Amino acid sequence: MIQLSGIKKSFHDLEILKSVDLTIEKGEVVVILGPSGSGKTTLLRSINCLNRADDGTVAIGDLRVDLKRPKKHEILALRRKTAMVFQHYNLFHNKTALQNISEALIMVKKLPKKEAEAIAAEYLRQVGLADKADRYPRQLSGGQQQRIGIARALAIDPELLLFDEPTSALDPELVGEVLDVMKAIAGQGRTMLIVTHEISFAKEIASCIVFMDGGVVVEEGPPEEILNRPQNPRTISFLRRLLPEDYSYTI
Repeated sequence: MIQLSGIKKSFHDLEILKSVDLTIEKGEVVVILGPSGSGKTTLLRSINCLNRADDGTVAIGDLRVDLKRPKKHEILALRRKTAMVFQHYNLFHNKTALQNISEALIMVKKLPKKEAEAIAAEYLRQVGLADKADRYPRQLSGGQQQRIGIARALAIDPELLLFDEPTSALDPELVGEVLDVMKAIAGQGRTMLIVTHEISFAKEIASCIVFMDGGVVVEEGPPEEILNRPQNPRTISFLRRLLPEDYSYTI
């Protein structure tokens, strides 16, 4: 189980997260929806201390970390239990696809190079890019780069996969290939926390949908409840902007 409790974050005088609580069960796929500026990305980055939260705790299994005062070894432990797939891929441009995946295994997990490369090759195969092992990011499409980012996250075998709008930087024709990989991962029973605006994808893949606005969790529940029977006016307003005009709500 993953437990987020009382997470707060401000940038200067702007309060981004206002005491966010969230529970994620093992094997659950939680999708976070919400308008820009609602705190979704900041929440993900606070979980693994890419952004230092002002307050709150995160518990993953038997690891519990005070995000306000995390110790160096706790941050490292968090980053071993989580893996982030970034909006803009964050690949090393001077390393091949294989090297981008094997690097973390060598540096973080201290695996021998040959073992790390064998694992990296297997995850490249899983995301359909076994033939791109020696290619550099500049030689790959955005969709292929993002699939390498997903393979890199999977390779460290995290307890929680974090996806920060993984398709938002892609051309529309490339979105499907990334979403197909994510569906396959969900089918493996991986625990996933996904920030996305892909409503139809969320409806298909999510165990739970969380709607955030103004730095708080406004509403959460199963996809059929949040998408078809939202209760909060802020959720309804958001969905009306994204869903077809003939989409009806039962309130």
